[in-house]
Amino acid sequence: MDAGWEEVERMAMAASANDAQIANKYPAPDTIERWKRLFGYSHMEAVRLIGDQRGDVTRDRITDSHWALIADEKEALGYDREADEHSLQLPKVFKGQSATIPATGGDGELVHLFRLGGLLDSAEKVKEIAGLEELPVVREGVNEMGPVKFCVVEREAQDKLEEWLKQRAVLQG
Repeated sequence: MDAGWEEVERMAMAASANDAQIANKYPAPDTIERWKRLFGYSHMEAVRLIGDQRGDVTRDRITDSHWALIADEKEALGYDREADEHSLQLPKVFKGQSATIPATGGDGELVHLFRLGGLLDSAEKVKEIAGLEELPVVREGVNEMGPVKFCVVEREAQDKLEEWLKQRAVLQG
């Protein structure tokens, strides 16, 4: 079978999966609480990301045979299949909430702006993970869900944060 057709078939199967069928429905309270506990999301953040994941027919999924092998271990840690699949998407979520912008300094150096939340919920945590000497700059803003905080870091720190999230995805996934 041609690779293009394989992708179409995979997406069609994904669109017919149980979670895709309920993508436009409000998540169950226990699902929301699980995501808040596992990933550090706010209530609204969890609701939005659950809906986004359920509606994403292009995302990588855990096969039935793989889930059968790991289900007991993952469930003991508080994960269900949906949350485990999300843990594999953490680097993608981080990148989706980030932007690269030119610094206002004269050297034209690029800085990276990302929304604080989830596993990277504070400037202190960012400082620790990225190995920074000082707390990074935090700016407040507003999005469709209300007040949010953004963290500003240089490229090297951004790379360390992305690597940390990839490692989390591997360890949790």
